[in-house]
Amino acid sequence: MIHPTFLDWNLHNKRVFLRADLNVPLMQGKIDNDFRLTSILPTINALLDKGAEIVLTTHIGRPDNQDPELSTQHLIPWFKKHGYHITFVPDYTAIKQYPIQPHHILLLENLRFFPGEKDADPFFAKQLANGAHYYVNDAFGLIHEHDCSVSVLPYEFPENRRSIGLLIEKELTKLDILKHNPQHPFIAILGGGKIEDKTPLIQQLLPKVDTLLICPALCFSFLKAMGKPVGKSLVNDAMIPACKQIILQAEKLGVNYIFPSDYQIAYDSVDGSLDIVNAEEFPENAVGISIGPKTIEQFSTEINKARTIFFNCAMGFADKPATITSTQKLIHAMAQSHATTIIAGGDSVDIAFETPGHQSITHLSTGGGAALAYLSDALLPGLLPFEEK
Repeated sequence: MIHPTFLDWNLHNKRVFLRADLNVPLMQGKIDNDFRLTSILPTINALLDKGAEIVLTTHIGRPDNQDPELSTQHLIPWFKKHGYHITFVPDYTAIKQYPIQPHHILLLENLRFFPGEKDADPFFAKQLANGAHYYVNDAFGLIHEHDCSVSVLPYEFPENRRSIGLLIEKELTKLDILKHNPQHPFIAILGGGKIEDKTPLIQQLLPKVDTLLICPALCFSFLKAMGKPVGKSLVNDAMIPACKQIILQAEKLGVNYIFPSDYQIAYDSVDGSLDIVNAEEFPENAVGISIGPKTIEQFSTEINKARTIFFNCAMGFADKPATITSTQKLIHAMAQSHATTIIAGGDSVDIAFETPGHQSITHLSTGGGAALAYLSDALLPGLLPFEEK
């Protein structure tokens, strides 16, 4: 496993480029959830304690151009409130013009305001590196991306002057429990959309897990592959062959896979009136939203038996509280269990924070897509610069 090396660096009066993932939800310029900000603080504090000046960088949202509502300037009050000396730098080409101040932070503007970031532009990388002596990547949520500051910029620094941060190390350590040393019974609770992202994960997990609990909307492509009624629910027809293959593989390996026995549905569209129906009585004009009370009870029983649980299963819609209560009940059951519990996925983690007792969850990941990619053994451009040659 990759480990941070920056703790061994002599950083007094040195400038360190720190790529973070501070992609926090902003509501009218105010931070709605500071989870990603607090998660990066161990690395920030370690660098500042060593006398470094930090060039702190991040993206916020998916801007097509410079959008003032997504400016990193909105983060400045939070850092000042928490006692940090920080200066906003709107022009990334001007970094070298600032005299180095130990124990200080220069916060650059949203990197995705500049086309070179998503284009992985090598010239943009050279401009970002100008004036910095060292590079640290602690943006776990971006390790599967090809953003310039993640996959190109590190190579502007010698091998002994680039390192991962403490957050990435923590994330990989927790996820390695699932990859290499899960205690059994090991269950995976999977749901939400993007089945094309989930099938590689399921294929990697199948030899390790004892039970799969497959929830909406993920379950409907599998159920259609099995000839079961799914009404107007979300289905990816292109993934039907993969679903059939996964079912065959699960049966061959003796993995217990369980689909919901009842559902929360909406009639005609996701905005329709809500109801609870049994799985075998799924109406033709219904859209599956979440799981019903019988399934919650059944899945909670499985959770109580487990020793390791991986959860990537946001069901429902945040702006419709009645649709997320089932997800919260599963997370609450996990929090009360004696298992090692790991939750990944932005929506899943957001719901966890709204769930009483979430502090008892072993690990809430800061990167859903990154966690799925790592567990799926996908190529991770953000880690390649730090792997031993």
